[in-house]
Amino acid sequence: MRVRIRLGQGRRVKQNQPEVRRLATGIAVLAQPAVLAAFVLFAWRFGTDLGWTREFVIASGPLSHWQVWLAIAVSLQVAVVALNRYGNAKPPAKPEETDRESILKSEFDRVL
Repeated sequence: MRVRIRLGQGRRVKQNQPEVRRLATGIAVLAQPAVLAAFVLFAWRFGTDLGWTREFVIASGPLSHWQVWLAIAVSLQVAVVALNRYGNAKPPAKPEETDRESILKSEFDRVL
């Protein structure tokens, strides 16, 4: 038996809008301290396992393992890099500008 769930389309995110790009860059900037904190907690827990540091603040549960903190830190860093790339990318050229450039180039080549 197959069950299909149909969801509405919802609001679409406007692509290549300056506001959306600034928002992506802002979120990436605000997420950097979270990445740093996750790496620090990873190092602390890893150091505890090796006997280099004192007892870790979280004694039990899933967050008491260094592997979890490493996964959180790496995934947050990947998200920050992706948001920065999206936020700092050049917007695509409009078709009219590309056509004008090609026309001018062909005119210039023809004159020479």
